[in-house]
Amino acid sequence: MRIVFDIGGSVLVPDDPDIDFIKAIAYELVKISEDHEVAVVVGGGKVARKYIKAAKEFTPNETFKDYIGIHITRANAMLLIAALGEKAYPFVIQDFRKAWEVIQLKKIPIMGGTHPGHTTDAVAALLAEYLQADLLVVVTNVDGVYDSDPRKNPNAKKLDRITPEELVEIAMEAESKAGGSGVVDALAAKFIQRGRIRTYIVGKEDAYHLFDVVKGRHNGTVVEP
Repeated sequence: MRIVFDIGGSVLVPDDPDIDFIKAIAYELVKISEDHEVAVVVGGGKVARKYIKAAKEFTPNETFKDYIGIHITRANAMLLIAALGEKAYPFVIQDFRKAWEVIQLKKIPIMGGTHPGHTTDAVAALLAEYLQADLLVVVTNVDGVYDSDPRKNPNAKKLDRITPEELVEIAMEAESKAGGSGVVDALAAKFIQRGRIRTYIVGKEDAYHLFDVVKGRHNGTVVEP
């Protein structure tokens, strides 16, 4: 299989880099890459949001602030490259075509953000579409997709299996609420829908066992085209 992993920045670097988690996920990715083609996109998370918030004090330029976030994603990506050692391509990939080339070299391409205006979730979905990946695995700080925000509603129900159309609807509803955000943003959900990409959305605990996750053994949500 060809698999794209979308690893949230807040999972990799909650406040400070989670060294144990980075080591664990690097080990799992190397193990998976022995039998499958692997590509990874890393997010900016809380650190990126802190920098963007600080930048608001100096400039109203949203595109400029997006570029700050992109730089943070690439710093996070470099951490994962360091952990993967020889198995990873030694530079952060910034182009989908280059990611394809790196896969042909039997290396793991690691990406961060690419352009202003969309998140690393959207980058991962686009990469999966471009590579014609068999599977997209989204690792986030929530252990799946819920019918409402589990951080605000203790009675929120996790959805074990949904369609891409349902994912788009849930993502758009989450973003329509003040201060709202979903486990996957609406643009990424639309790319998943357009590309008909089989997607697993899992939490950090499942990510310690990515080798099992790609076999379908996880506690997250399956998005089934």
